[in-house]
Amino acid sequence: MSEKSSPNYWLFSNKSAGAYDDNIWDMSTVLKTSCYSIKEPESNRSHVSPGDVVYMRIYGHAFIGRFVIAGEWKKAPVKQQKWKVTVGTFPMKDVVIWPRPLPQVLVMKDLSNQNYRKRINKITREDGIMIETAQRVYTRLGFGDADENILVLEKGLEEAIKPNLKKLGLKPAGKNIRQQFDMGIGVGRSDLICLDENGDLVVVELKRGLTSDEAIGQVLRYMGWLRENTAEKGQKVEGCIVAGDYDEHLRLAAAAANVRLVLVRLG
Repeated sequence: MSEKSSPNYWLFSNKSAGAYDDNIWDMSTVLKTSCYSIKEPESNRSHVSPGDVVYMRIYGHAFIGRFVIAGEWKKAPVKQQKWKVTVGTFPMKDVVIWPRPLPQVLVMKDLSNQNYRKRINKITREDGIMIETAQRVYTRLGFGDADENILVLEKGLEEAIKPNLKKLGLKPAGKNIRQQFDMGIGVGRSDLICLDENGDLVVVELKRGLTSDEAIGQVLRYMGWLRENTAEKGQKVEGCIVAGDYDEHLRLAAAAANVRLVLVRLG
């Protein structure tokens, strides 16, 4: 069958590599063989055609890249039919794996199709443009790519966040507690010092490639210094980490330390 002049756009979702022990379902096998495994009765499977553009998503996590459907869906060999339903594969071409996966929370709520559970979801060309634009901007913001060639300019990121502090219930602290506040040797410089709606101090840190332990430790150190040297009697000191993405380690560490975790959303 010849490819269409106007392709359809799809979102194929799967679990992360290793979830299926390297069988034909596993993402590692999919990428190694350039064949995407799909069950015959899978919803929307029969509507996918050669030439269609597919964005790959890991359930609950991120978009990892895209590819083009290279041919019709074909049944897998008999020796691979180990399930109650017939399994087959779509051949893949023009496969692009992004060095820095795009966290799904940055764009999922803006996609035309809000069904997050299906393995195959129809999306629009505009959705595809949004995903790829967000991925480029996300990488260029400097939260890191595979070879760490991109660095964040602290001042630029701070200035981008300041106008949105009100949405977080915060405002910059007074002139006596300026931004990039130097807390002395052995403590370091904070990114932003703010006041919340109760007038309490909030240390806001921008996470750029730090491990979870480093990020939490940094915030707690700044909070401790402010409590001892700056906070007025009865004034609390809280912590907040603003991140482009975060893993489960950082989430758990932040919860245990009672540090607020805020995800930067592009748009």
